[in-house]
Amino acid sequence: MDSRGSRLTWHAYLESKGAEYAAFDPSRMPKIFAALDCKLPKHIIQILGTNGKGSTGRFIALGLLAQGYKVLHFTSPHLHRFNERFYKNGCIVSDDELEAAHRALQEYSCVQQASYFEYATLLALVLAQDCEYFVCEAGLGGEFDSTSVLKEYVELSVFTPISYDHTEFLGNSIESIATTKLKAMSKRAFLAPQTYKEVESIAQSIAKKVDSTLTILTKDIIHSCLKAPEIQAYMRDFAPFLQENFAVAVCVLAALGVDDLSNMPRFDLPARAQKIAPNVMIDVGHNAECARAIAQILGKKRINLVYNTFSQKDVREILSILKPNIDQLLICPITHTRAIPEDELLAVCAELGIAHKAFVLDCSLLQDEKEYVVFGSFSVAEAFLEMWNARG
Repeated sequence: MDSRGSRLTWHAYLESKGAEYAAFDPSRMPKIFAALDCKLPKHIIQILGTNGKGSTGRFIALGLLAQGYKVLHFTSPHLHRFNERFYKNGCIVSDDELEAAHRALQEYSCVQQASYFEYATLLALVLAQDCEYFVCEAGLGGEFDSTSVLKEYVELSVFTPISYDHTEFLGNSIESIATTKLKAMSKRAFLAPQTYKEVESIAQSIAKKVDSTLTILTKDIIHSCLKAPEIQAYMRDFAPFLQENFAVAVCVLAALGVDDLSNMPRFDLPARAQKIAPNVMIDVGHNAECARAIAQILGKKRINLVYNTFSQKDVREILSILKPNIDQLLICPITHTRAIPEDELLAVCAELGIAHKAFVLDCSLLQDEKEYVVFGSFSVAEAFLEMWNARG
């Protein structure tokens, strides 16, 4: 065995893995998984798609927790601490729990080959061993995603809205992106309402090939679900996209035999159209569809947009969508290898005629009559919240 990993704590070991977007080998994770002696939970639910995976998975986990089940919800990425990816029985796992899972994995020499995200998935498998339900969120892919080594054990797969994102990995067409994600379909699947109609036909075609029972959740089904009084009471303060994600989760929970949501814990996943002050909203949106969702919330309201993004994102389309709402764009500093060069962002702002300047957080923000929206992926939300929490 390579003893390097066994000498390191889980935190140091993950740091040694380097970038989350490491070189991909689709044969690596299946080989590692096959070598593990790992007891799997009886019920595994895989969440795939582009937008809304985290919130949909958390709603499902909360519904199961309300029934007294032991549940692990594995999600990614995280805002502040890696531990946030593992939500077990209503709490974020501790450093000690992660260390114990890490030590268990280090008994297998093959895990040294795993990438950062693959190792996170393996940690989730260990942490879920004493749970009845494992709600498992795929990374950016589907068919070859690390979590899809569980395909034959997945009881139900849930596909959230599929859109353009990570095109450098998944392809430049909605057909290629959707096909890659949908090929992970299990024998029972739910498809959330889609922006691109071709996704539905691709899903139906794949369902036939793999003999899957596919439930297509139409807008009418979602709207009907949202009319129930107990549903309306729970989602009273939710943004429209969260309401839809909640309705999808309610349909999935009903299929699992969970109809009573009266004791469902409050939604606790941060930075999803979250108001952290009367005039400050923060959202981990990362593509054009997320921008449209924010524009729907804002209506005709004008705001200061605290923003930054990664090089691979379609910044021009995102800012074009939000331009009618932007009084001023405030560039939030982020330290990430994939951050868009500032001159490129400034060039897009100039092209679109959007006023901009560097963002500086001071105490006057809370007294400002102007509303602020923090938007632009987890790195932006993390950077802003670190400044927010450190303010005097």
